Amino acid sequence: MKQSKKIAFVAGVASLALLATGCSSSSTAATGAEGSDATLTFMSTEPKSITPQKEPGSQIGMALCANLMEVNSQSQKLEPLAAKSVTSQDAKVWDIELQDGWTFHDGTPVTAHSFAEAWNATATGSNAWQGNGTFVSFKGYEELNPTDGSKASTEKLSGVEVVDETRLRVTLNAPNADFPKLLSTNPTCPMPESAFEDLDAYEQSPVSNGPYKFISWDHNQQVVLEKWDGFKGAEGFSGGADKLVGKIYTAVDAAYTDMTAGNLDMIRNVPATMVDKAKNQLGEQALYEVETASKQQTLQIPEYVEELKSPALRRAISLSIDREAIAASLLKGHAQTSDSLVPPSLGSYVSGSCADCVFDPERAKKILAEDGGFDGTLIIESNSASDQQLVQALTKQIQDNLGIKVQLKPTLGTELSERRNSQKLDGAVFGLWGWSYMSPDQYLSQYETGGDGNTVTGYSNDKVDKLLRAARAEMDEAKAAKLYTEAEAIIVEDLPAIPLFIPTDYGLQSQCAQLNDVQGDLQYYRAGYGC
Repeated sequence: MKQSKKIAFVAGVASLALLATGCSSSSTAATGAEGSDATLTFMSTEPKSITPQKEPGSQIGMALCANLMEVNSQSQKLEPLAAKSVTSQDAKVWDIELQDGWTFHDGTPVTAHSFAEAWNATATGSNAWQGNGTFVSFKGYEELNPTDGSKASTEKLSGVEVVDETRLRVTLNAPNADFPKLLSTNPTCPMPESAFEDLDAYEQSPVSNGPYKFISWDHNQQVVLEKWDGFKGAEGFSGGADKLVGKIYTAVDAAYTDMTAGNLDMIRNVPATMVDKAKNQLGEQALYEVETASKQQTLQIPEYVEELKSPALRRAISLSIDREAIAASLLKGHAQTSDSLVPPSLGSYVSGSCADCVFDPERAKKILAEDGGFDGTLIIESNSASDQQLVQALTKQIQDNLGIKVQLKPTLGTELSERRNSQKLDGAVFGLWGWSYMSPDQYLSQYETGGDGNTVTGYSNDKVDKLLRAARAEMDEAKAAKLYTEAEAIIVEDLPAIPLFIPTDYGLQSQCAQLNDVQGDLQYYRAGYGC
């Protein structure tokens, strides 16, 4: 029998390297001039939740939580954080040992039970926490998420065993070499025992173990976080500000106005239509360009919207969009056209894998006519807080070039998120997708039956499912990438999502803010303080 490789991530070596480098400018300036309070403000929308397990993409949740694994912003490598080690012989059964002496913000110890209980609650379908899909691969997930509408037969993931206070053993349904990366995502954060005494109260004042602790949430106004002195993570896992204030806006234009007036320090995911204006008004130094292109704009099409089920219609829609023209004119060169379901920064990317992601309106009309035409109205839902000019341009092109009725439906981000996750969309949905960790699986698992993010489209294909499972089990990254490529080739035939653009990802920073990106994403809580 072939001996399997042992996958191991152990704390220690990386920490020594960090200690040897000394302090960064962000730490020396952390208290600000003459000991003044070093406060950085950033743009936020009104959170649906600020607990990491309920709203995994929340920058506030990220600041509150220290994951078992995390990418160090200085080394750009995945390293143990709350974990001491994460090891496996077969990528299916994983042993996790925790760091010694870590506590929550309230001083109570972080134990193996803290993770296990949080995972059980998040994986329980009836709780309807957004991070639920993260645990699809855990043994026992199906029992916590019955598909027939019945009540769950258990309250715990059978694949999560608490060995003792500092050790966990996790058994997956199938091997997954990306498992240590998954442990760097917000849904895998721990929760203290006190959280389960009153989850509603905890929601309004969460306690976690990350670099920043919760201070206050003034709904529709701001969320305030404060640097926590008890955080034991290295400098690459935290920022330089004493205090973070998430100021709440309903649109990026209002946030930009505040930044030009000197009332805001940081904006991420800056729309391409705003970049040149910001460069002229705020100066080149205010723009921060993320090095790794990790994000993609797509038009996702739910399988449950009956009138949009035809792959021919989807191909026609894709062919009716002049991506090059939009990228050059409206987006002013701050985006590249997308021709794949994964971005070019990933190893499985193949140029032109989406053959219908070119502009050919005559072919589009012919395909649609041969398919029987389309007499209804194509509804495109989107987040009203961003990219409205881009969505309007797409709507007009599809309508003009394909000759069908198209209706734009902008919605507040929290409502749109709820509609996506509960399968209540009325049509296609425009959105920005990025990875939580660097892997093709972060994009393609959306198209696996029951996979993380699959609720949006509901797409299902047995061949795709088998290929994605095989790719996860493959410890050789090159071989895994080939399997992901094969899976994508099948998916693009059906186009459950239409690739549009890979935006050049910009952040805006004030003189005091020093943004840092982590493998293609900006995180406010890791910003330095330069005043």
